[in-house]
Amino acid sequence: MKTKEQISSFLEKWVHDTGLAWWKVDAFWHTGKEARKFFKSDKDTTVIARTFSDWRYGEVAIHFNLPAMKGFSVEEIERTIVHELCHALINEMRAGGIDHEERVVTGLAKAFIWVRNFAKDERNV
Repeated sequence: MKTKEQISSFLEKWVHDTGLAWWKVDAFWHTGKEARKFFKSDKDTTVIARTFSDWRYGEVAIHFNLPAMKGFSVEEIERTIVHELCHALINEMRAGGIDHEERVVTGLAKAFIWVRNFAKDERNV
């Protein structure tokens, strides 16, 4: 399955599992020069995705840097999706920068994945 198809599949699953099914969730794909420009970072890091959320109206737009995701494992793609959706969950707390939000979102994404894995193990018992 191609990266774009995997992203779409995980988005469908995790929009529901994170409680965002009532939100308007849009995905956008970026490649080539467009991706390099859109995902340019102040720091020396690769930006995998950017999420723009309007919690007042329950809308989120997630932009994916497809070249940066080349070679990602299925687990890395899923973790990226959960991470970006967590931005929608806590966007209204953003004040004075994104560093704190990034830490909280990373923790939430890990928690969702852990809960999913734990629930799967419980069903197999």
